[in-house]
Amino acid sequence: MTDIQTAHTNRPAATRPLHLAILDYRDIEHPEAGGAEVYMYEIFRRIAEHGHRVTWISARDAGAAAEERRGNLRLLRTGNKLTANFTSARAALQLAKTDPVDLFIENLCKIPFFLPAYTDAAVLPIVLHLFGETVFQEANPLLASYVWLYERFIPRVYRGKPFVALSESTARDLERRGVESRWVDVVPPGLELDRFSGGDERAAREPVVLYVGRLKRYKQIDIVLRAFASVRPSLPDVTMEVLGKGDDRPRLERVAAELGIADSVVFRGFVSEEEKIERMHAARVVVYPSPKEGWGISTTEAAACGTPVIASDSDGLRDAVRHGETGFLVEHADVDAWAAQLRALLTDEALHERISGAARASSREFDWDSRATQMRHSIERAVAEENGVK
Repeated sequence: MTDIQTAHTNRPAATRPLHLAILDYRDIEHPEAGGAEVYMYEIFRRIAEHGHRVTWISARDAGAAAEERRGNLRLLRTGNKLTANFTSARAALQLAKTDPVDLFIENLCKIPFFLPAYTDAAVLPIVLHLFGETVFQEANPLLASYVWLYERFIPRVYRGKPFVALSESTARDLERRGVESRWVDVVPPGLELDRFSGGDERAAREPVVLYVGRLKRYKQIDIVLRAFASVRPSLPDVTMEVLGKGDDRPRLERVAAELGIADSVVFRGFVSEEEKIERMHAARVVVYPSPKEGWGISTTEAAACGTPVIASDSDGLRDAVRHGETGFLVEHADVDAWAAQLRALLTDEALHERISGAARASSREFDWDSRATQMRHSIERAVAEENGVK
């Protein structure tokens, strides 16, 4: 892999509005939309506001319209979540026949669309997260093998294409997989800072350990439950809150019951954005135990709230959390290490205050406008190179 970097300078700017076609599994209106869809929406609505046309092609959820607009974005939906990697590719190529597309953009967050296998047109893959071996912790062996095999073809199908990666860890993951690319830009996520940084820095924190995110087996949230169970006897006033929905909730509730902490672990399910932010401001610490992420946006949101984070020392989370500064990274499956770090942040006021202040300060670099500008430069460079402009 060549030319991994976080920004480009002296790029040729587009001399006309471009038509960009995004291939994705979900759009921002999908009921299962998560951090990946927020990333695409916040960046590409700004790119559309800049003047480029954006058509977002994704799976069609039951009851959703086949076509609608969200601001300056055109949303097209076809197929379903099981067929999207075929139907979205077909819809994108059909679209280009009647409305020429300057650049196809693939969100490689799940199964690749493999568009370069079907067209010689310009393609820019955006890689937010690849499962790798972790998919076997989430899906049944047949489905996991299907996803794992599809990812194995990425180096061959996208050989020589430019890439955008969510983090340095993701860029290095591509390199380890043997991807040979012209260049890779790293464009991290942003935040609506005003929404997250509005809390009172002097307000007392509740003795709450907070998890925010999907409840999926591969996230291995039970590691934190076991660490919490170890800490609670000496800190009986501490509770744990779990925000988010997912099919692993029943298992996690059983684990909490088996550990004897069901009375102190609250599963709140899906909550509004306002309530999520409120709980992030109130919590003493936010935890994120995933073994592999593209980034882990909840960690950055917590930093903007001044809430220290404990996260796994794993790909993606290493980019999002600065160890010993904005939070702490611990070995993913080491329950004792998790418990020790929880105990420290729950009891050491000086440590908590230092980490909280540094976390707030670090979050100021995460704004969507600058991220959209980075992405727009990458897009314009990809189109310029495709047209022979150096």
